[in-house]
Amino acid sequence: EWPPRSGAPSKCGILGRFEPMIRSLFERVFRKTTQYEPSPGDICSVASGNLGFAIAKVLAVDAGVVHVRLYREKFPCRPLQVDPSKLSLGKVGDVEGFGMGHLPLSRATFAGWEPVLIQSEPVTEEELDGYRIWQGDTGGVW
Repeated sequence: EWPPRSGAPSKCGILGRFEPMIRSLFERVFRKTTQYEPSPGDICSVASGNLGFAIAKVLAVDAGVVHVRLYREKFPCRPLQVDPSKLSLGKVGDVEGFGMGHLPLSRATFAGWEPVLIQSEPVTEEELDGYRIWQGDTGGVW
C-alpha cells in the first residue's frame, strides 16, 4: 500500500525529509490519492515546517472541523511510534517549546499538516476541557 502507513519504515535523513515531496509526486504520477479520515483518539505525526515533525492527537471531529491537541515534542524525521505518556504540552516560554491543549482546525488546514496515523487511544475527559470551552463560546477555527 502506498503511501506507507505508520507500520512501514521511514528513514530519517533524505527519505524522511523528502517524504511529503515523494508522496505528492507518487500521487500525481499514479493519480492515487491518500485520504486520511481523522477519528477521535488518533495520534498522528504532522509536518511542522522547518522543525521537522510534531505529534497531534485528534480530540473530536465536527462538521468541517478537526480538534487536536498539539504536543511540544519535535522530531527531525516522521516518527513511526510514540509513547503517549512521554508527550507533554509544556508552557509558553519553556526553552523546549510548548504545545496546545486544544486547537480547532479546518479539515483543509489539518490535511495541509500532512497527518500520518501512528496509533489510537481513548480521549480523556481532561483532554476535552478546551474543546468544551470552545463549544460553549462557539469559538473560531484556524
